[in-house]
Amino acid sequence: MLSARRVLAMTLLGLLFASSTQASTQAVYLAYQAEVENIRERTATVTTGQKKPWFPLTLELGPARFTLSGLVEVEGSFVHIEGGEDVDDLKLCTAQIGLDAELTPWLGGHITGLWEEDDTEPMAVDEAVMGLTSPWKLGEQTPTLQLGRQYLPFGRFASSMISDPLALELGETHTTAALLSLEGERWVAKAGAFEGSVDDGNDRLDSWVLAIEATPREGVTLGASWISDLAESDAELAQDEGMYRDDVPGWSAFLALQHGDFGLTAEYLAAMDQFEPEQVEGGEDLTGRRPQAWNLELSWQVADRLLLAARYEEADDYQDNARRYGATASYGLCDYALLAVEYLHGDADGTAAVHAFTAQLAVEF
Repeated sequence: MLSARRVLAMTLLGLLFASSTQASTQAVYLAYQAEVENIRERTATVTTGQKKPWFPLTLELGPARFTLSGLVEVEGSFVHIEGGEDVDDLKLCTAQIGLDAELTPWLGGHITGLWEEDDTEPMAVDEAVMGLTSPWKLGEQTPTLQLGRQYLPFGRFASSMISDPLALELGETHTTAALLSLEGERWVAKAGAFEGSVDDGNDRLDSWVLAIEATPREGVTLGASWISDLAESDAELAQDEGMYRDDVPGWSAFLALQHGDFGLTAEYLAAMDQFEPEQVEGGEDLTGRRPQAWNLELSWQVADRLLLAARYEEADDYQDNARRYGATASYGLCDYALLAVEYLHGDADGTAAVHAFTAQLAVEF
């Protein structure tokens, strides 16, 4: 297994924001949930052969611009457990409605409603963020500030497969935060603050996230991120908050390469310290004191409408040291619909091997 390495040091200067009519005309772009964004990326890839801007329903009222978008995803699955019973299922995995608003050159907003069968009933507010663009520049760059409920820039989690990578399951973090961004020609840096939910109970901004991403040359993207407490992730690693005493920072690094029709992504995410033994004993997915996960994924654009991807991944001290590998084929039915099939093999310490077959139909508008 991989061991944690020294995290990259990142420091960002604080900046003052104001709502001035002299602000830059740069639009405020807000991030979607990684899982949904991966579906959108695959849809764009197999319906056009390349990334393209998406043009959903748009309404312009004076200087303001409102854009409505949506995504519906249905999955059918068959799971064979060696030595156990087979399981099959058909469910509406995702129903998402999003509204983006560009109100002025310096003010924008984004809100999404999300419904997931057996998880969010009725539909819940998944993201609600307002974005401010600074009227002042830092060097030649214009800073932006995002305030509200959002997915933090900890980990990248890019994937061309139906199933989420283990790194996403371990590290994706969703909360209300203030996020400062500064973007250059070939890089973007972000720093955020939020109120921890598994700390000592004090109502204050006591948790932090830092991230940096760079594209030094065409086809090469790399980055790293850090969070002050990995227990704040959606994995709910700290089951008994009453016994949780010390923060356990986490870090992540990724590399993405693209050469013609072939792509390669690699990502590693881990805790930088150890959880207390009682947290491990009382946890579910946390099955060791220093959880970590990594994945390697290859993709091949076979034709304009056909994309193949394969992944191998492992975890340590998480989900009983899970190991998984598999492949996905995605086909674009039209400019709005994606059909995909996947096979995934998984096993872990002390558990039987699992063979999962999944078919996905996703419609984006």
